[in-house]
Amino acid sequence: MNYERKGLDRKNRLYSIILAVVLLAGLVGYFICMLPSLYVSYRKEQNLQSVAQQHTAYVENGNYDGIKTANPVACFSVKIPYAGDTFSLASPSWSLEVTAETAEAKAGFAELGQLLQRYKNGDFPEGYTEEQFFEEMEAWIDQWKEPLKKFSSSLPVRIELELNDSVEYNGESSKIHLMSNEILILEAGASNEENIYSNYIAMEDTGDAIVFTCLPTVTPDMGEIRPVVLQSIPMLGAVILLLVLLFSQMYSKGILRPVYRELEEKNQALQEENKRQEIFMRASSHQLKTPLSAALLLLDGMINQVGRYQDTSLYLPRVKEQLLSMRKMVEDILSLNHCRDNIELREMQVLPLMEAKLTEYRVKILDKGLQVSCTGEGGTIKADEYLMMQILDNLISNAVEYTPRGSRVQIRVFREAVSIENYGVRISEDILPHVFDPFVSGNHEREIASHGLGLYITAYYAKQMGFTVQIENGENSVLTTLYFS
Repeated sequence: MNYERKGLDRKNRLYSIILAVVLLAGLVGYFICMLPSLYVSYRKEQNLQSVAQQHTAYVENGNYDGIKTANPVACFSVKIPYAGDTFSLASPSWSLEVTAETAEAKAGFAELGQLLQRYKNGDFPEGYTEEQFFEEMEAWIDQWKEPLKKFSSSLPVRIELELNDSVEYNGESSKIHLMSNEILILEAGASNEENIYSNYIAMEDTGDAIVFTCLPTVTPDMGEIRPVVLQSIPMLGAVILLLVLLFSQMYSKGILRPVYRELEEKNQALQEENKRQEIFMRASSHQLKTPLSAALLLLDGMINQVGRYQDTSLYLPRVKEQLLSMRKMVEDILSLNHCRDNIELREMQVLPLMEAKLTEYRVKILDKGLQVSCTGEGGTIKADEYLMMQILDNLISNAVEYTPRGSRVQIRVFREAVSIENYGVRISEDILPHVFDPFVSGNHEREIASHGLGLYITAYYAKQMGFTVQIENGENSVLTTLYFS
């Protein structure tokens, strides 16, 4: 069994190492293949929610006070009225108003407001399409590109702004998200070899104006993380292997070893039971031959009327005694072989059982003139009633049979044990260590010789219920104790 347990422990460690390798491969594959796309999707979803929240907060409050944004440096909102000469712009770090001062600027503002108002109300000529609207918007933007490329002011310095159109991007994409009946978000994205750039523009009609909120974001290319993951493989592998081996050891100690121990105990008990049955059957077959041979010898003498055996009235009772002895032995053997499968533990009082058994031996006690006392407590134990009655019967029977005439037997019942001490007799020191072996009996003068199974059966029944039996010699007595725990 120890060899099998060691083999299972080795298999458990081998399976743990294989599991660690599989976990490491799966984890690295996840980091390299799936994590980048999941991260990008997650960031896009967070950015979309962020621009919607900051847009709603700006529309309600008119500023960015207390608003957390995904990009507090570059995000901003623009409020364009349908009528008026002032545009409002705001971001977490600044806010400004753009007011038209020249007639040309005022006309441009009015033209943009009218265009947006017409689009809002759907006030277009027949056959007018959205494509034409966007073409008009692009034309309005184009007419302001040139003035914005180069501008001057009354400041003591000259400021020139040049827009660079040479920057190239790839992977351009665009989406439209309808967050609610009022908020429409345009998502425009592009990427280069290093990053993914996304611009989110939220639009909402507030009744007297249209509000735009812009949130530019940058998502790093997750390809940069792959070399880091590859460099971390040794450390990841060591940590995973350590954790797997640690949990494997805990599993082995907490589950497997108790199972091994239980199996070893059951296997040992089974081996002991098999050995007991083998020895017991060999010994019982030998013991049965003695009364059987004696009975046959007596019967042959009576049948052939040889000498004294002609007196059948004298020898037939002796034949009956031998047959009764064999029957008792067979009953005990059968009882031993079937008791293990029919044990039913329940709570019971020991003292009433002891008193009931003593009543059965009242005639024998009176016949031998024995002084028997039974005292004790009314303790409760868990036991099988049949086995308990058999144990008490064997103990009382031995005490009554082996106690000399006119002597005494003292029985004490405690909560955790029962003791029976019979005086005027001792067990030979040579036999005492073997009194619980089958077919071992003291050389006492008795009317009917014992077959030596009583104490063996008592010890066996007690063991099945978790009890123990102990026998020792006193100064002029034999003390037998049945312990319940």
